[in-house]
Amino acid sequence: MRVRGLLTLLALTVPWIAAATTLERLSLDEMTAKATAIVRGRVTASWCAPRGSLIYTHYRIQVSERWKGPAANEVEVVVPGGSANGVRQSFAGTPKLTEGAEYVLFLWTGSSGLTHILGFTQGVFDLKRDASGAVIAVRAATSETLLDPTSGRPVNEEPLRLKLDELSHRVRMALAAGRR
Repeated sequence: MRVRGLLTLLALTVPWIAAATTLERLSLDEMTAKATAIVRGRVTASWCAPRGSLIYTHYRIQVSERWKGPAANEVEVVVPGGSANGVRQSFAGTPKLTEGAEYVLFLWTGSSGLTHILGFTQGVFDLKRDASGAVIAVRAATSETLLDPTSGRPVNEEPLRLKLDELSHRVRMALAAGRR
């Protein structure tokens, strides 16, 4: 249990100093359970600002659907790294969102009040349309080291691609199972 607790902490917090990032591999059900909010939305703005010794890139998300968490028309999400006051910081494994793009985001708000993307790139599903016009949720495989939460051993992650309706259904089922 101690390894699992440490891995959870790594997945939920920002690495302060690291050449590479190690994360706990989170299943869709685990991300659903751990997220404080799950939203579908479009990035409408981004900017960088320091907070203490760290620089964060802030993203304003216009929420079109909220699958979990408090109701709001928009949410501000932070990702560690960026450029501010002539200083640039970067952190391995952090996702980069694109203004105008639409995503499903698994979010976690900590005691600092900042809202982060859960599991870095694991919590980002890029929304695209396929040839038939259906909305597809795509999560690229992370390039960072992922650890199995049970064994603590490194594991590979495969990219995930599914219809948005299927992702929504799986999240709803995981939420329902968590209420039992």
